[in-house]
Amino acid sequence: MAGSGGGELRAPIFNGENYEFWSIRMKTIFKSHGIWELVEKGIGSSYSKGADESDAKQKEKEESSGAGKMAIAEILMKDAKA
Repeated sequence: MAGSGGGELRAPIFNGENYEFWSIRMKTIFKSHGIWELVEKGIGSSYSKGADESDAKQKEKEESSGAGKMAIAEILMKDAKA
């Protein structure tokens, strides 16, 4: 993709043919932008409005283990960009 901007997200439109190829391209694009995890897991309930104290404690635990997840996400982004 010579000459393409790194900041913009250009997703190929699925035309009903070659689903396997299209899905691989979409996955690679989302990984390169660091958003593939959202496709797989979505946004957790800890981000929803009205989260109680136990949800806050759970979020705190998730954030403490988030460093490892970020390292993996960065590796996946670099791999997909390559």
